[in-house]
This record gives sequence, structure tokens and C-alpha cells, in this order.
Amino acid sequence: MSIQAIITCILFIAVIILLIWQPVHPIVVGALIPAVLASFGIIKGGAAYMEFGNTTVVFFLSLSVVGEAFFKTGLADFLGEKIIGMIGKNEKGLIVGTGIVGGGLSAFLNDTGSTACLMPIIGSMAEKANVPKSKLLMALAFFASLGGTITLVGTTPHIVANGILESSNLRQFGFFEYAKIGIPLLIVGMLYMIFIGTKLLPVKEIKIKGEGREAAKDPKKMKVVGIIFIAVMIAMATNVIPMQIAGVFGAILVVLTGCITLKEAVNSFSTTTVFLVGGIFPLSRALVSTGAAEFFVNLLKPMFAGLHPVILVGGISLLMLLMTQFLLNSSATVLMLPIAIMASQAAGINPLASAMAVSICASGVFTTPFGTGPNLLVWEAGGYNMKDYFKCGFPLLILFWLTTTALCCFFYL
Repeated sequence: MSIQAIITCILFIAVIILLIWQPVHPIVVGALIPAVLASFGIIKGGAAYMEFGNTTVVFFLSLSVVGEAFFKTGLADFLGEKIIGMIGKNEKGLIVGTGIVGGGLSAFLNDTGSTACLMPIIGSMAEKANVPKSKLLMALAFFASLGGTITLVGTTPHIVANGILESSNLRQFGFFEYAKIGIPLLIVGMLYMIFIGTKLLPVKEIKIKGEGREAAKDPKKMKVVGIIFIAVMIAMATNVIPMQIAGVFGAILVVLTGCITLKEAVNSFSTTTVFLVGGIFPLSRALVSTGAAEFFVNLLKPMFAGLHPVILVGGISLLMLLMTQFLLNSSATVLMLPIAIMASQAAGINPLASAMAVSICASGVFTTPFGTGPNLLVWEAGGYNMKDYFKCGFPLLILFWLTTTALCCFFYL
């Protein structure tokens, strides 16, 4: 392993420790990561803070503005009341409703975007039903990740995986082919949350953006925000324009139409999330570019030789899940999928079994806030720490691994 790879690994471990124990604010951690990487020449100094303006950050900030308009106009309260009217005020009912709405929306839209759009509605539902918001927000993030596994467009790793399959001269997965794995996973996740997760979801004293302020409850503005939101969703779903551009148009329109003021739009931004995304992205990429992640994967690769097909697929799934808890899920897919395909071909089994396992497991991030957008988005809003994710997410991670392995083997071996 190179000196730069060793330095990157040391920095990675230090970041984990700092975020678990939080001796300093996460904003400081996020700001330090690019500076340290640039100081050792691991990334270029001129591009050290480039990720602070990446598409994920732009998309998140844009939808935060739309979410503020949801609250300010009273639309979030209106929708929250309607949903509660259908499913009741009990905690398990709200979790089921969150799973259906969050998982269903994420199947056809980006899981990160779905989370950002639903956060103000979920917050309103929790407040009206007197259920801790921290419980529903973490459940929303997990359901969004699970729902994103259902279709080709639900999450970026699916699209990345299809590109790698094409370059390897293998059949690509169809739009709804993921559903035979993703739908059972969403159902398993909902059952877990109902019977086990409700006892493990964190209870935090938090304030959601907009809490303590009166919503205008202006019917005319509610309709305007609703129309803008639907237009943004259609643009994202049809891919007429890139999703971050659709989000920017939505944010600009809610301001220009007077639904919220420019000051309210700016105040809706989450500074902590921006710094964490801006810092974690270059660290994740550095782990890949320096060869550090590949080094550890190659150390484990001989373990796959001569294994039973089911154990091989299970091992690949487990390794992918471990990687994607800390690496960006798209980066982990790029690193792991070619190795999984080669391991399957060498073992004489259908490489699509391992490819599907890797692609699906890229969304199985439940024990850390790092690997997926939904987890990062709710981190500050829910007042969570690393232990909160691990406590509730680890049992779900095991269920996710077993279910994915079983279904991939059933359908492809």
C-alpha cells in the first residue's frame, strides 16, 4: 500500500472516531478533511473544496427550500393531517405510512430527493400524532434506501451497475427487474420497523426547521407550491433535465412566486450537512483513488475461491455491505462489481447473481450516516449520532443481507 493510501486510511479512522465521540462539531470535521487530503497531495489543492458544490449538495439545498415552502404555506400540515386521517395517530401506523410513501416514492425518484421532499411532511405528521420526530425521520431514511432498490432509477448504483455490465458484455438489468429483490426488502424493512425497530429507533429532543413558527396556511400559495413540487417530481421522474437542475428551478420558483422570502429560503439550508457531504465525498473517493479500498478488497478476495455458490454470493453481499457503510455507494459499486463478476465467472456461476447482489447491497446503509444521501440528510435534522444508526440499523443490516443473498441465489443460480 502506498504512503498516500496509508495516510488516507489513518484520516478515515480519525474521522470515524471524531464523528462518534464528537469532541468537535461535525462542521469542523467536514472542513478539515479536504484540507488534510490536499496537504498531503492526495487531492489537488485547487479542487479540495469542489465537492461543497457537487450535485448532491445543490440538490439537497434546492429541495430544502421547497421543503421550507411546504411548511411556510401550510401544505406540510395539510398533507400531514390527511395522511394521519387515513392511518391514525399510533406510532406503528405512522411507520407503515412512512414506509409506503417513502419507499414508494423512492422507487421512481432518487432516494435522496424523496427523503428531502418528505422530511417536512413527516415532521408535521410526527408533531400532530405526538410521536418523536427522530423516530420517523430515521425510519424515512431507511425506507427511502429500501425503496430505491426497486427500480433502475431509484438509486445511482443501479445505473452504475448497468454500465459496468454493458462494458463486461453481460446482459443489463431491466427497469423493473430489481423489483423482485427490492419489494421483498421493503416489506422486510417495514415488518422489522413495526415489531423491532420501534423499540430501537432513537428518541431525541430536536427541532425540525419551522418548528415553533406559525405556518401561513394560505390556500392559494399551497396550490402553487403543490404545482411546483409536482412539476419537479415529473421532471426528475422523466429525466427531462438533471434532477439537481429540476430542484434549483423548484427552489427559485417558490421564491419568485412569493411562497417564501429569500431570507427564509437561505435560512432553510443545513450548514452541517453541506460540510459533511463536502468532506465525506473527497475522503471516499480518496480511499478508492489511492488504492486503499482495493488493497483491502484484494486481501479478502482469495477467501472466495472454491466456495459453494450460495456462500460465494453471500460473501460478496456481505463484503459490499461492509464497504458501503463507509464509502459512497456509487464508489463502492465501481470498486466491487468488477471483482464480483470475475469471482463468479471463475467459480462457474451466473455473474448476474453477484452483480445483482452488489447493486442491491449498495443501498443497504443502515449503521452509519455516510454511504447514502438519505442518512446524511436526516443526520442533523434528527439530532443523531453514530451510535443511533448502529443501534437501530445493525439488525436491519443482517436481515437485508440474508434476504438479498437468498433472493439473488433463488432467481439467478
